[in-house]
Amino acid sequence: MNPGLPLASLLLVSAAIADPSVKVTTAHSATDAGFKGEGVLPPAMNDAGAKAFFRVISGAANEVCGVLPVVQDGKPPGSEDDPDRNFFFAIGEKGGRLSADLHGPIAVKNVATYSWHAGPRAPQIYKLYGTDGSAANFNAEPAADIDPATVGWKLIASVDTHDKGAGQHAVSIGTEGGEPLGTFSRLLFDIQANDESNGQGNTFFSEIDIIDAKGPALQHYEHKVETFTSKDGKFKYILDSSEAPDLADWAKKNLMPVMEEWYPKIIAMLPVEGYTPPDTINFTLKLATTLPGHAQGVPAFASGKNVTLNANFMRDQAGGEAVGCAIHEIVHVVQFGNPGGSTRGQRPPTWVTEGVADYIRWFLYEPQAKGAEITKRNFASSNYDSSYRVTANFYDYVIKNHEKDLMRKLNLATHAGYTPELWKDWTGKTAEELDAAWKAANKLRLGIE
Repeated sequence: MNPGLPLASLLLVSAAIADPSVKVTTAHSATDAGFKGEGVLPPAMNDAGAKAFFRVISGAANEVCGVLPVVQDGKPPGSEDDPDRNFFFAIGEKGGRLSADLHGPIAVKNVATYSWHAGPRAPQIYKLYGTDGSAANFNAEPAADIDPATVGWKLIASVDTHDKGAGQHAVSIGTEGGEPLGTFSRLLFDIQANDESNGQGNTFFSEIDIIDAKGPALQHYEHKVETFTSKDGKFKYILDSSEAPDLADWAKKNLMPVMEEWYPKIIAMLPVEGYTPPDTINFTLKLATTLPGHAQGVPAFASGKNVTLNANFMRDQAGGEAVGCAIHEIVHVVQFGNPGGSTRGQRPPTWVTEGVADYIRWFLYEPQAKGAEITKRNFASSNYDSSYRVTANFYDYVIKNHEKDLMRKLNLATHAGYTPELWKDWTGKTAEELDAAWKAANKLRLGIE
Protein backbone atom coordinates (compact mmCIF):
# COMPACT_ATOMS: atom_id res chain seq x y z
CA MET A 1 0.00 0.00 0.00
CA ASN A 2 1.24 3.49 -0.83
CA PRO A 3 0.96 5.51 2.41
CA GLY A 4 1.07 8.72 0.40
CA LEU A 5 -2.35 8.14 -1.14
CA PRO A 6 -5.50 9.10 0.78
CA LEU A 7 -8.15 6.37 1.36
CA ALA A 8 -10.54 7.81 -1.24
CA SER A 9 -7.82 7.61 -3.89
CA LEU A 10 -6.98 4.05 -2.94
CA LEU A 11 -10.61 3.03 -3.32
CA LEU A 12 -10.75 4.68 -6.73
CA VAL A 13 -7.65 2.85 -7.89
CA SER A 14 -9.00 -0.55 -6.83
CA ALA A 15 -12.52 -0.05 -8.21
CA ALA A 16 -13.46 -1.46 -11.62
CA ILE A 17 -13.71 1.16 -14.35
CA ALA A 18 -16.28 0.84 -17.13
CA ASP A 19 -15.16 0.84 -20.76
CA PRO A 20 -15.21 4.49 -21.95
CA SER A 21 -16.57 3.41 -25.36
CA VAL A 22 -19.80 2.29 -23.70
CA LYS A 23 -22.69 4.68 -24.11
CA VAL A 24 -25.65 4.86 -21.73
CA THR A 25 -28.75 6.42 -23.29
CA THR A 26 -31.78 7.24 -21.15
CA ALA A 27 -35.34 8.25 -21.98
CA HIS A 28 -38.07 9.40 -19.61
CA SER A 29 -41.76 10.19 -19.81
CA ALA A 30 -43.93 11.39 -16.95
CA THR A 31 -46.89 9.61 -18.59
CA ASP A 32 -47.39 6.40 -20.58
CA ALA A 33 -45.37 6.78 -23.77
CA GLY A 34 -45.00 3.05 -24.41
CA PHE A 35 -41.33 3.32 -23.37
CA LYS A 36 -40.61 5.10 -26.62
CA GLY A 37 -37.88 7.71 -26.44
CA GLU A 38 -35.07 9.13 -28.53
CA GLY A 39 -32.25 6.60 -28.75
CA VAL A 40 -34.14 3.86 -26.89
CA LEU A 41 -36.35 1.30 -28.61
CA PRO A 42 -39.47 -0.06 -26.85
CA PRO A 43 -39.26 -3.51 -25.22
CA ALA A 44 -38.51 -6.45 -27.50
CA MET A 45 -40.27 -9.80 -27.32
CA ASN A 46 -37.70 -12.04 -29.03
CA ASP A 47 -34.40 -10.79 -27.65
CA ALA A 48 -31.85 -13.12 -26.04
CA GLY A 49 -33.13 -12.02 -22.64
CA ALA A 50 -36.46 -13.71 -23.38
CA LYS A 51 -34.71 -17.10 -23.19
CA ALA A 52 -32.19 -16.26 -20.47
CA PHE A 53 -32.42 -17.74 -16.99
CA PHE A 54 -32.84 -14.90 -14.48
CA ARG A 55 -32.08 -15.49 -10.83
CA VAL A 56 -32.02 -13.42 -7.64
CA ILE A 57 -28.55 -13.85 -6.13
CA SER A 58 -28.72 -11.13 -3.48
CA GLY A 59 -31.69 -9.52 -1.75
CA ALA A 60 -35.26 -10.81 -1.68
CA ALA A 61 -38.12 -10.31 -4.12
CA ASN A 62 -41.17 -8.45 -2.87
CA GLU A 63 -43.96 -10.94 -2.13
CA VAL A 64 -46.48 -8.99 -4.22
CA CYS A 65 -44.34 -8.49 -7.32
CA GLY A 66 -44.46 -10.51 -10.51
CA VAL A 67 -42.12 -13.46 -10.89
CA LEU A 68 -38.92 -12.85 -12.85
CA PRO A 69 -40.30 -13.91 -16.28
CA VAL A 70 -42.29 -10.64 -16.34
CA VAL A 71 -39.03 -8.85 -17.21
CA GLN A 72 -38.52 -11.16 -20.21
CA ASP A 73 -41.85 -11.22 -22.07
CA GLY A 74 -41.55 -7.89 -23.88
CA LYS A 75 -44.95 -6.80 -22.57
CA PRO A 76 -45.13 -3.57 -20.58
CA PRO A 77 -47.30 -3.18 -17.47
CA GLY A 78 -50.88 -2.05 -17.83
CA SER A 79 -50.50 0.99 -15.59
CA GLU A 80 -48.07 3.06 -13.53
CA ASP A 81 -48.70 0.94 -10.44
CA ASP A 82 -49.00 -2.66 -11.61
CA PRO A 83 -47.05 -4.90 -9.20
CA ASP A 84 -47.94 -8.13 -10.99
CA ARG A 85 -46.29 -6.90 -14.17
CA ASN A 86 -43.04 -5.73 -12.55
CA PHE A 87 -40.20 -7.26 -10.57
CA PHE A 88 -38.90 -5.39 -7.51
CA PHE A 89 -37.09 -6.12 -4.29
CA ALA A 90 -38.80 -6.30 -0.91
CA ILE A 91 -39.42 -3.37 1.42
CA GLY A 92 -36.39 -2.95 3.66
CA GLU A 93 -33.99 -4.25 1.01
CA LYS A 94 -31.57 -1.69 -0.36
CA GLY A 95 -31.71 -3.22 -3.79
CA GLY A 96 -30.20 -6.56 -4.70
CA ARG A 97 -28.54 -8.51 -7.48
CA LEU A 98 -29.99 -10.33 -10.49
CA SER A 99 -28.02 -12.65 -12.75
CA ALA A 100 -28.97 -13.61 -16.29
CA ASP A 101 -27.59 -16.90 -17.61
CA LEU A 102 -27.49 -16.61 -21.43
CA HIS A 103 -27.02 -20.38 -21.94
CA GLY A 104 -23.62 -19.93 -23.54
CA PRO A 105 -21.47 -17.07 -24.82
CA ILE A 106 -23.11 -14.57 -27.15
CA ALA A 107 -21.98 -11.25 -28.60
CA VAL A 108 -24.11 -8.84 -26.57
CA LYS A 109 -24.81 -5.79 -28.69
CA ASN A 110 -27.08 -3.94 -26.32
CA VAL A 111 -28.77 -4.18 -22.93
CA ALA A 112 -31.95 -2.21 -22.20
CA THR A 113 -33.90 -1.84 -18.98
CA TYR A 114 -37.37 -0.41 -18.47
CA SER A 115 -39.22 0.71 -15.34
CA TRP A 116 -42.53 2.44 -14.61
CA HIS A 117 -44.05 3.78 -11.42
CA ALA A 118 -45.97 6.81 -10.18
CA GLY A 119 -43.46 7.47 -7.39
CA PRO A 120 -39.95 6.73 -6.14
CA ARG A 121 -39.92 3.19 -7.54
CA ALA A 122 -39.54 4.56 -11.09
CA PRO A 123 -35.84 5.55 -11.40
CA GLN A 124 -33.09 3.03 -12.04
CA ILE A 125 -29.73 2.86 -10.26
CA TYR A 126 -27.52 -0.14 -11.04
CA LYS A 127 -24.19 -1.40 -12.30
CA LEU A 128 -24.09 -3.89 -15.15
CA TYR A 129 -21.41 -6.58 -15.23
CA GLY A 130 -20.68 -9.30 -17.77
CA THR A 131 -18.57 -12.44 -17.85
CA ASP A 132 -17.62 -15.34 -20.07
CA GLY A 133 -17.01 -17.45 -16.99
CA SER A 134 -13.40 -18.23 -17.90
CA ALA A 135 -11.60 -16.60 -14.94
CA ALA A 136 -9.82 -19.02 -12.64
CA ASN A 137 -11.50 -17.51 -9.58
CA PHE A 138 -14.90 -17.04 -11.25
CA ASN A 139 -17.87 -16.78 -8.90
CA ALA A 140 -21.20 -17.08 -10.71
CA GLU A 141 -23.22 -15.70 -7.78
CA PRO A 142 -21.18 -13.14 -5.86
CA ALA A 143 -22.82 -12.13 -2.57
CA ALA A 144 -23.68 -8.50 -1.83
CA ASP A 145 -20.38 -7.91 0.00
CA ILE A 146 -18.24 -9.21 -2.88
CA ASP A 147 -17.06 -6.90 -5.65
CA PRO A 148 -17.96 -8.79 -8.87
CA ALA A 149 -14.87 -7.34 -10.59
CA THR A 150 -12.65 -9.35 -8.20
CA VAL A 151 -14.26 -12.72 -9.09
CA GLY A 152 -14.29 -12.80 -12.88
CA TRP A 153 -16.83 -10.15 -13.82
CA LYS A 154 -16.25 -7.10 -16.02
CA LEU A 155 -17.97 -3.80 -15.22
CA ILE A 156 -19.80 -2.74 -18.38
CA ALA A 157 -21.70 0.39 -17.30
CA SER A 158 -23.20 2.35 -14.41
CA VAL A 159 -26.77 3.63 -14.66
CA ASP A 160 -28.45 6.33 -12.59
CA THR A 161 -31.75 7.97 -13.62
CA HIS A 162 -32.88 9.11 -10.15
CA ASP A 163 -32.89 12.78 -11.16
CA LYS A 164 -35.68 12.25 -13.73
CA GLY A 165 -38.56 11.59 -11.32
CA ALA A 166 -41.62 9.38 -11.59
CA GLY A 167 -43.00 7.89 -14.80
CA GLN A 168 -41.48 5.62 -17.42
CA HIS A 169 -37.71 5.18 -17.52
CA ALA A 170 -35.93 3.44 -20.40
CA VAL A 171 -32.18 2.85 -20.48
CA SER A 172 -30.12 1.55 -23.40
CA ILE A 173 -26.51 0.41 -22.92
CA GLY A 174 -24.46 0.06 -26.09
CA THR A 175 -21.23 1.29 -27.65
CA GLU A 176 -20.53 4.53 -29.47
CA GLY A 177 -19.78 2.70 -32.71
CA GLY A 178 -22.49 0.06 -32.48
CA GLU A 179 -20.10 -2.85 -32.04
CA PRO A 180 -20.93 -5.47 -29.36
CA LEU A 181 -20.38 -4.69 -25.71
CA GLY A 182 -18.48 -7.96 -25.50
CA THR A 183 -18.93 -11.72 -25.56
CA PHE A 184 -20.65 -12.83 -22.37
CA SER A 185 -22.31 -15.97 -21.07
CA ARG A 186 -23.80 -14.20 -18.05
CA LEU A 187 -24.83 -10.70 -17.03
CA LEU A 188 -25.19 -9.36 -13.51
CA PHE A 189 -27.31 -6.39 -12.46
CA ASP A 190 -26.14 -4.89 -9.16
CA ILE A 191 -29.21 -2.84 -8.28
CA GLN A 192 -29.43 -0.06 -5.72
CA ALA A 193 -32.68 1.21 -4.19
CA ASN A 194 -33.67 4.83 -4.60
CA ASP A 195 -33.31 7.08 -1.58
CA GLU A 196 -36.70 6.64 0.09
CA SER A 197 -36.98 6.84 3.86
CA ASN A 198 -40.01 4.54 4.14
CA GLY A 199 -38.17 1.68 2.47
CA GLN A 200 -40.28 1.67 -0.69
CA GLY A 201 -37.68 2.89 -3.15
CA ASN A 202 -36.92 -0.40 -4.92
CA THR A 203 -37.34 0.05 -8.66
CA PHE A 204 -40.31 -1.47 -10.50
CA PHE A 205 -38.42 -3.23 -13.32
CA SER A 206 -40.86 -3.85 -16.15
CA GLU A 207 -38.52 -5.39 -18.74
CA ILE A 208 -34.88 -6.30 -19.25
CA ASP A 209 -33.77 -6.81 -22.85
CA ILE A 210 -30.48 -8.44 -23.87
CA ILE A 211 -29.76 -8.08 -27.57
CA ASP A 212 -27.67 -10.70 -29.36
CA ALA A 213 -25.59 -9.09 -32.14
CA LYS A 214 -26.26 -12.17 -34.26
CA GLY A 215 -29.86 -12.61 -33.19
CA PRO A 216 -33.05 -12.24 -35.27
CA ALA A 217 -34.65 -8.92 -36.19
CA LEU A 218 -36.33 -7.62 -33.06
CA GLN A 219 -40.08 -7.71 -32.63
CA HIS A 220 -41.31 -4.90 -30.40
CA TYR A 221 -44.49 -4.96 -28.38
CA GLU A 222 -47.23 -2.68 -29.63
CA HIS A 223 -50.76 -2.72 -28.29
CA LYS A 224 -52.64 -3.85 -31.39
CA VAL A 225 -56.35 -4.62 -31.10
CA GLU A 226 -58.79 -4.73 -34.03
CA THR A 227 -62.54 -5.32 -34.07
CA PHE A 228 -64.23 -7.19 -36.90
CA THR A 229 -68.02 -6.94 -37.18
CA SER A 230 -70.07 -9.52 -39.06
CA LYS A 231 -71.79 -8.35 -42.23
CA ASP A 232 -75.20 -8.59 -40.56
CA GLY A 233 -73.95 -6.64 -37.55
CA LYS A 234 -74.90 -9.40 -35.09
CA PHE A 235 -71.44 -10.52 -34.00
CA LYS A 236 -68.08 -8.98 -33.18
CA TYR A 237 -64.69 -10.66 -33.25
CA ILE A 238 -61.97 -8.77 -31.40
CA LEU A 239 -58.37 -9.68 -32.25
CA ASP A 240 -55.48 -8.76 -29.95
CA SER A 241 -52.23 -9.41 -31.82
CA SER A 242 -50.03 -7.28 -29.56
CA GLU A 243 -47.70 -10.16 -28.73
CA ALA A 244 -47.55 -11.44 -32.31
CA PRO A 245 -47.89 -8.44 -34.66
CA ASP A 246 -46.45 -10.50 -37.52
CA LEU A 247 -49.61 -12.63 -37.43
CA ALA A 248 -52.07 -9.72 -37.61
CA ASP A 249 -52.40 -9.75 -41.41
CA TRP A 250 -52.62 -13.54 -41.54
CA ALA A 251 -55.39 -13.52 -38.93
CA LYS A 252 -57.27 -10.75 -40.72
CA LYS A 253 -57.17 -12.58 -44.07
CA ASN A 254 -57.41 -16.20 -43.01
CA LEU A 255 -58.83 -16.49 -39.51
CA MET A 256 -61.44 -13.77 -39.05
CA PRO A 257 -63.46 -14.53 -42.24
CA VAL A 258 -63.73 -18.19 -41.20
CA MET A 259 -64.82 -17.23 -37.70
CA GLU A 260 -67.48 -14.92 -39.15
CA GLU A 261 -68.82 -17.70 -41.37
CA TRP A 262 -68.68 -20.56 -38.91
CA TYR A 263 -69.62 -19.05 -35.56
CA PRO A 264 -73.26 -18.44 -36.62
CA LYS A 265 -73.30 -21.91 -38.24
CA ILE A 266 -72.19 -23.57 -35.02
CA ILE A 267 -74.75 -21.61 -32.99
CA ALA A 268 -77.45 -22.89 -35.37
CA MET A 269 -76.21 -26.48 -34.98
CA LEU A 270 -76.28 -26.39 -31.18
CA PRO A 271 -79.45 -24.55 -30.12
CA VAL A 272 -80.62 -24.60 -26.52
CA GLU A 273 -83.93 -22.97 -25.62
CA GLY A 274 -83.42 -20.04 -23.26
CA TYR A 275 -79.66 -19.88 -23.85
CA THR A 276 -77.94 -17.39 -26.14
CA PRO A 277 -74.21 -17.76 -26.89
CA PRO A 278 -72.08 -14.57 -26.69
CA ASP A 279 -72.32 -12.09 -29.54
CA THR A 280 -68.65 -11.13 -29.09
CA ILE A 281 -65.54 -13.32 -29.05
CA ASN A 282 -62.15 -12.03 -27.90
CA PHE A 283 -59.22 -13.68 -29.69
CA THR A 284 -55.78 -13.10 -28.15
CA LEU A 285 -52.53 -14.23 -29.76
CA LYS A 286 -49.98 -14.97 -27.05
CA LEU A 287 -46.40 -16.14 -27.28
CA ALA A 288 -45.86 -19.60 -25.79
CA THR A 289 -43.42 -18.09 -23.30
CA THR A 290 -46.11 -15.83 -21.82
CA LEU A 291 -48.75 -18.55 -21.47
CA PRO A 292 -49.18 -20.31 -18.12
CA GLY A 293 -46.72 -23.18 -17.74
CA HIS A 294 -49.37 -25.86 -18.19
CA ALA A 295 -50.56 -24.25 -21.45
CA GLN A 296 -47.27 -23.49 -23.22
CA GLY A 297 -47.59 -26.59 -25.39
CA VAL A 298 -51.31 -26.17 -26.01
CA PRO A 299 -52.35 -24.78 -29.44
CA ALA A 300 -55.31 -22.82 -28.02
CA PHE A 301 -57.87 -22.75 -25.24
CA ALA A 302 -61.22 -21.09 -24.53
CA SER A 303 -62.54 -19.53 -21.35
CA GLY A 304 -65.99 -18.02 -21.53
CA LYS A 305 -66.06 -15.81 -24.60
CA ASN A 306 -62.26 -15.53 -24.70
CA VAL A 307 -60.11 -17.63 -27.01
CA THR A 308 -56.34 -17.65 -26.46
CA LEU A 309 -54.27 -18.72 -29.45
CA ASN A 310 -50.68 -19.93 -29.01
CA ALA A 311 -48.86 -17.64 -31.47
CA ASN A 312 -45.98 -20.09 -31.88
CA PHE A 313 -48.39 -22.83 -32.97
CA MET A 314 -50.37 -20.45 -35.20
CA ARG A 315 -47.17 -19.31 -36.89
CA ASP A 316 -45.93 -22.87 -37.46
CA GLN A 317 -49.35 -24.09 -38.64
CA ALA A 318 -50.57 -20.98 -40.49
CA GLY A 319 -51.12 -23.07 -43.62
CA GLY A 320 -52.11 -26.21 -41.72
CA GLU A 321 -54.03 -26.76 -38.49
CA ALA A 322 -54.18 -23.18 -37.18
CA VAL A 323 -57.67 -22.21 -38.36
CA GLY A 324 -59.20 -25.60 -37.58
CA CYS A 325 -57.81 -25.33 -34.07
CA ALA A 326 -59.71 -22.03 -33.66
CA ILE A 327 -62.91 -23.68 -34.96
CA HIS A 328 -62.60 -26.21 -32.13
CA GLU A 329 -62.35 -23.39 -29.58
CA ILE A 330 -65.34 -21.40 -30.82
CA VAL A 331 -67.44 -24.55 -30.39
CA HIS A 332 -66.54 -24.28 -26.69
CA VAL A 333 -67.62 -20.61 -26.74
CA VAL A 334 -71.01 -21.74 -28.04
CA GLN A 335 -71.18 -24.49 -25.42
CA PHE A 336 -70.05 -22.51 -22.38
CA GLY A 337 -69.36 -18.88 -23.35
CA ASN A 338 -72.40 -17.28 -21.74
CA PRO A 339 -72.52 -17.57 -17.93
CA GLY A 340 -76.30 -17.60 -18.14
CA GLY A 341 -76.13 -21.00 -19.77
CA SER A 342 -74.61 -22.94 -16.92
CA THR A 343 -75.50 -26.60 -16.64
CA ARG A 344 -78.77 -27.21 -14.79
CA GLY A 345 -78.03 -30.88 -14.19
CA GLN A 346 -75.06 -33.20 -14.21
CA ARG A 347 -72.36 -31.80 -16.45
CA PRO A 348 -71.10 -34.27 -19.04
CA PRO A 349 -67.61 -35.73 -18.86
CA THR A 350 -64.94 -33.78 -20.75
CA TRP A 351 -64.76 -36.35 -23.56
CA VAL A 352 -68.36 -35.57 -24.49
CA THR A 353 -67.83 -31.85 -25.12
CA GLU A 354 -64.33 -32.18 -26.57
CA GLY A 355 -65.66 -34.79 -28.96
CA VAL A 356 -68.37 -32.37 -30.14
CA ALA A 357 -65.78 -29.66 -30.81
CA ASP A 358 -63.55 -32.03 -32.75
CA TYR A 359 -66.48 -33.55 -34.69
CA ILE A 360 -67.51 -30.12 -35.95
CA ARG A 361 -63.91 -29.33 -36.76
CA TRP A 362 -62.82 -32.56 -38.49
CA PHE A 363 -66.06 -33.80 -40.05
CA LEU A 364 -67.83 -30.54 -40.92
CA TYR A 365 -65.25 -27.76 -41.26
CA GLU A 366 -62.27 -29.64 -42.72
CA PRO A 367 -63.34 -33.21 -43.60
CA GLN A 368 -60.78 -33.29 -46.43
CA ALA A 369 -57.98 -33.22 -43.86
CA LYS A 370 -59.08 -36.60 -42.46
CA GLY A 371 -57.62 -35.62 -39.13
CA ALA A 372 -59.83 -37.91 -37.06
CA GLU A 373 -59.32 -41.19 -38.89
CA ILE A 374 -59.11 -44.54 -37.12
CA THR A 375 -56.10 -46.39 -38.50
CA LYS A 376 -54.34 -49.67 -37.83
CA ARG A 377 -51.89 -47.69 -35.79
CA ASN A 378 -54.41 -46.24 -33.30
CA PHE A 379 -57.19 -48.82 -33.51
CA ALA A 380 -56.15 -50.81 -30.43
CA SER A 381 -56.13 -47.75 -28.16
CA SER A 382 -59.32 -46.17 -29.52
CA ASN A 383 -62.42 -46.08 -27.33
CA TYR A 384 -65.60 -44.02 -27.61
CA ASP A 385 -64.55 -41.96 -24.58
CA SER A 386 -60.93 -41.37 -25.68
CA SER A 387 -61.95 -37.75 -26.33
CA TYR A 388 -61.03 -35.28 -29.08
CA ARG A 389 -60.44 -36.85 -32.52
CA VAL A 390 -61.23 -40.42 -31.54
CA THR A 391 -64.54 -39.54 -29.91
CA ALA A 392 -65.30 -37.34 -32.94
CA ASN A 393 -64.89 -40.42 -35.13
CA PHE A 394 -67.22 -42.36 -32.83
CA TYR A 395 -69.80 -39.56 -33.13
CA ASP A 396 -69.50 -39.70 -36.92
CA TYR A 397 -70.37 -43.42 -36.82
CA VAL A 398 -73.37 -42.82 -34.54
CA ILE A 399 -74.65 -39.93 -36.67
CA LYS A 400 -74.39 -41.94 -39.90
CA ASN A 401 -75.95 -45.09 -38.46
CA HIS A 402 -78.23 -44.20 -35.54
CA GLU A 403 -78.95 -40.53 -34.73
CA LYS A 404 -78.50 -37.70 -37.23
CA ASP A 405 -79.37 -35.08 -34.59
CA LEU A 406 -76.66 -36.19 -32.15
CA MET A 407 -74.77 -32.87 -31.99
CA ARG A 408 -77.86 -30.91 -30.92
CA LYS A 409 -78.86 -33.54 -28.38
CA LEU A 410 -75.39 -33.72 -26.85
CA ASN A 411 -75.26 -29.95 -26.47
CA LEU A 412 -78.75 -29.87 -24.96
CA ALA A 413 -77.59 -32.50 -22.45
CA THR A 414 -74.58 -30.30 -21.67
CA HIS A 415 -77.00 -27.62 -20.42
CA ALA A 416 -79.98 -29.62 -19.17
CA GLY A 417 -77.98 -32.42 -17.57
CA TYR A 418 -76.13 -35.44 -18.90
CA THR A 419 -76.53 -39.11 -17.93
CA PRO A 420 -75.13 -42.19 -19.69
CA GLU A 421 -78.68 -43.50 -20.06
CA LEU A 422 -79.35 -40.83 -22.70
CA TRP A 423 -77.53 -42.92 -25.32
CA LYS A 424 -80.19 -45.64 -24.97
CA ASP A 425 -82.95 -43.04 -25.32
CA TRP A 426 -81.38 -41.54 -28.43
CA THR A 427 -80.26 -44.68 -30.27
CA GLY A 428 -81.78 -47.70 -28.56
CA LYS A 429 -78.29 -48.81 -27.57
CA THR A 430 -75.92 -48.04 -24.69
CA ALA A 431 -72.70 -46.17 -25.36
CA GLU A 432 -70.81 -49.40 -24.77
CA GLU A 433 -72.92 -51.26 -27.34
CA LEU A 434 -72.39 -48.45 -29.85
CA ASP A 435 -68.67 -48.58 -29.08
CA ALA A 436 -68.54 -52.30 -29.85
CA ALA A 437 -70.37 -51.83 -33.16
CA TRP A 438 -68.14 -48.89 -34.12
CA LYS A 439 -65.00 -50.93 -33.39
CA ALA A 440 -66.33 -53.89 -35.35
CA ALA A 441 -67.00 -51.67 -38.37
CA ASN A 442 -63.48 -50.21 -38.18
CA LYS A 443 -61.95 -53.63 -37.72
CA LEU A 444 -63.67 -54.85 -40.86
CA ARG A 445 -62.75 -51.72 -42.84
CA LEU A 446 -59.11 -51.93 -41.82
CA GLY A 447 -58.86 -55.71 -42.46
CA ILE A 448 -57.77 -56.42 -38.91
CA GLU A 449 -58.09 -60.11 -37.91
